[in-house]
Amino acid sequence: MRYRTSGRTAALAAAIVASALGWPPRVSAHHSTAEYDAKQVVEARGKVVSLLWANPHVRFQVSTKEIDGNDELWQIESADLTRLDRVGLPHDIVKIGDVVTFAGNPSTRRERRLYVTNLLVADGREILLRGNVPARWATGERVVSTDPTFTKTAESATANNRSFVGRVLVPMREGKAPAWVAKPPLTDAARVKQAAYDEVVDDPVLGCVSPGMPRVILRSGPYAIRFIERGSDLVLQNEWFEIDRLIHMDGKEPAASEPYTPLGYSAGKWDGDGLVITTTHIDWPYFELYGLVGVPQSRAMKIVERFTPRDAGSTLQYDWTATDPSAFTETVSYENYATFRWQPKLEFLPYDCVETERKARRPR
Repeated sequence: MRYRTSGRTAALAAAIVASALGWPPRVSAHHSTAEYDAKQVVEARGKVVSLLWANPHVRFQVSTKEIDGNDELWQIESADLTRLDRVGLPHDIVKIGDVVTFAGNPSTRRERRLYVTNLLVADGREILLRGNVPARWATGERVVSTDPTFTKTAESATANNRSFVGRVLVPMREGKAPAWVAKPPLTDAARVKQAAYDEVVDDPVLGCVSPGMPRVILRSGPYAIRFIERGSDLVLQNEWFEIDRLIHMDGKEPAASEPYTPLGYSAGKWDGDGLVITTTHIDWPYFELYGLVGVPQSRAMKIVERFTPRDAGSTLQYDWTATDPSAFTETVSYENYATFRWQPKLEFLPYDCVETERKARRPR
């Protein structure tokens, strides 16, 4: 695994898309669906004229000309490819030339652009492409959910709590957000910059830029993580963007010449069976978590994370604190931000991100 923007597959797919399809812009979910109005649902029917099975989101274009006479194509954005692959959704379930019925949330910025939630494919099956959406057209076995199913794994209490190292863990949101998230203690300067932030345009991850700290852990969606040993150090691997984050376990402070990078410098230590990681030297523009985006952070940002094993290492409670005098008027903290659960049968899937629409993003 490696810190990267895209791989060979992404480059090839991007070239095909650019030359053959002329795709317009994209936004994303744990990336961002900020462009789409979740309070509205639009439904239409038409013929699929192009398809792109890739991260960050599967995309396709639909022509309704034969039905309504409109020459303009629908630009349809769907769930991320990794999620669909994880539940075993076959890539040929939708093919060019198929007539499909689709429903979803329309764009607030562009006409005939949609984040699809329900898709009725040619063989009569209805694919639910977003969590907690009801079926609209099919019933029973004709309804196909794309929500991954994870188990609340437990194992013998005789196991070592530190046995979470080497295990594939998936995040589950179980804690309650502290009050400060709704009214963050921002400095005046940070508040002005956050107000000017346009998630659709300004988020670097939407351009397939590998996320830095703390985005890589605080807004990484359903992607799995895994700690592995590398000599005397640990590496926190993230399935999202295939990122490796080195955790220095030698107890040394970063050198005066330590460079500032998107992931920063992470120093870890064991506190009983818990793992405490302090990260500094971060060069990433925004501090973000679920419910709070676009907060500008400076190189003074310091993040302290704690992974506390439970259930003999089969679950990890994740807590953190963040300090940055340029962003916040006080240290902010979040207890039980996520619980990571071991999934013995789960394997990391590859992540290749294809940027197809940065040029066409529109400011609000």
